Amino acid sequence: MEEGDIHMTIDYAFIENKFYIRKAAPLQPPLWSSPAAELLQPAVMKDFLELFAQRIKALELPVAAVYFGSWLGFLALGQQYAMSAGNTSLDLSLTNLEIMLQEHNGHTIMTFNLGAGGETSAPENACERTAWLDSSLEALYGCTLRPLLEAAAEAGGAEIGQLWGQFPTKFNYYMAYWEAEIADEALLGRVREDYRYLREEFPAEMFGRKKNPLDVKIRWIEDLKEPGKQMRMKNACCMYYRTEGGYYCYTCPRMKEEERAERREKARATAMV
Repeated sequence: MEEGDIHMTIDYAFIENKFYIRKAAPLQPPLWSSPAAELLQPAVMKDFLELFAQRIKALELPVAAVYFGSWLGFLALGQQYAMSAGNTSLDLSLTNLEIMLQEHNGHTIMTFNLGAGGETSAPENACERTAWLDSSLEALYGCTLRPLLEAAAEAGGAEIGQLWGQFPTKFNYYMAYWEAEIADEALLGRVREDYRYLREEFPAEMFGRKKNPLDVKIRWIEDLKEPGKQMRMKNACCMYYRTEGGYYCYTCPRMKEEERAERREKARATAMV
């Protein structure tokens, strides 16, 4: 992100580019689309997951559910960006959201089209802003993401915790990215504080969990190619290894350490050739 990418108003081009959330209809017809609210119907969700599984070459239906959870993480990131960078919350309600599958450079991607619903600006008063932040997060996590994730887990036969488990990996990546790029100290402070509030103070029951799934400890492993450098392990397996031709990611928590060391050795040997 170059300086200027994060503004006091929402940069919708940035949101579309990074988080696949758009206000305008796509130029090319989607492969599939549905109002988000309709996906709460078990039959609709099952049909969607079966199609999605085919598109991503999943070997079993739970993989499609986990991938769906990962894509929904972009909705959470887009809203976090809007609230922290623009002091504005998007209308990501189920009735204002259309979910699409599209072909992009030979891959299937998911995009999120916003309807005519308006935005809600944050109040200037700090206490009132906290209440606004809480209300915006409740609308997103309690009323949009939780119902969609629970419906996907049920229809896809997946563990709901694994779907929520895709979120921290995305958040940790983007938080590190933003912290490295934001020059404005006041803005950086707000980004950090809003994320801290989400992790540490936003109630677990809004996720339907006993513990806030974003409040996790980052685990570090040796970098794949650079000795002495550390990189973050994924919080949960993304299930890529259960797709056609797939394998464990180097940062997968399911990989045994001896396998990771072997992968590291091979990668470094290849780099020296």
